[in-house]
Amino acid sequence: MNWLWADDDLVPEVGAEWIYRARTFASSERVRITAVQASKRSYRAEVAFCDGEAAGSTENVPANRLHGPWNRIERYDELMAGWERLDEFELTDAEESATVTAYELLIDRAIAHRLWAPLRYVTSVDNPEALEGLTGLPLAELTSRVASFELDGKTLLSREGTLLIAEYACRKNPMPVLDSVIEEEKELREKSKHGSKAGEYETDPEWEYEWYRKHHRPVHELLRQWCGHRAVTLQERLTAAEAESLRVEALANRLIDALADEGNLELAHTFARELEDDRITPESVRPVVDRPLHPSEIPVRYVTKPRRWGWS
Repeated sequence: MNWLWADDDLVPEVGAEWIYRARTFASSERVRITAVQASKRSYRAEVAFCDGEAAGSTENVPANRLHGPWNRIERYDELMAGWERLDEFELTDAEESATVTAYELLIDRAIAHRLWAPLRYVTSVDNPEALEGLTGLPLAELTSRVASFELDGKTLLSREGTLLIAEYACRKNPMPVLDSVIEEEKELREKSKHGSKAGEYETDPEWEYEWYRKHHRPVHELLRQWCGHRAVTLQERLTAAEAESLRVEALANRLIDALADEGNLELAHTFARELEDDRITPESVRPVVDRPLHPSEIPVRYVTKPRRWGWS
């Protein structure tokens, strides 16, 4: 799909008047095509300017400066004004990387996706209802807060809209993002300890740590901020509990082995069996709610009446 303008794919005819722009968001100018030099993939054209100070002058221009017949100038300028509004908001490097992570983990491409051209990190919304389910933000609220416009039945949002979608998606479903951050930090920790090698290139630990500090840590901090303090704290508690469980189990196994080495085999086997049989798992930690037993299912208990002592 040509996101800018379908007429950009046309080849002009000599003598026709076309739309010319020196840059993407420069003013449109009217030119007359005086010659076309075609090539395998594109073309160049000789144009004569029709209006203003440049009237009568000629220039050899590439195809990407010509944008269709002049009689469609109103629609073209309206479309480009929409794109120019989307281009007003810029993302930082950390925000760009964080939105990439959030979209890849949480936003299905069939629901919404980022564009790479003509503007990077602008979002096309394909399924507004599903997007609201992922973020909690109705499309009407998004378009009221950020620059947007409609194109071929799809809503295009500025980079600020991309940022909002990523943030609210992380807040609504934080765990996949936080898990991804933890895994990446584990890999970066190893590189900061030992350096890294890829093919013929090798980096030392100091370089890796500096790269992490400048490029990765700001992204991780931003993603954690989007996920929220409660989700971050919950993940840290779960991670700490799992790590502590592994540490205690390793310690218990060492003690059991020490008992066996001292000849206390029966006690060692008892502790090993209890360690395994009484293990707390996600399945066993839940309270089990059983149905009430029918009287026929209740086992009968016979109680012997105590013998009475005393004078008869």
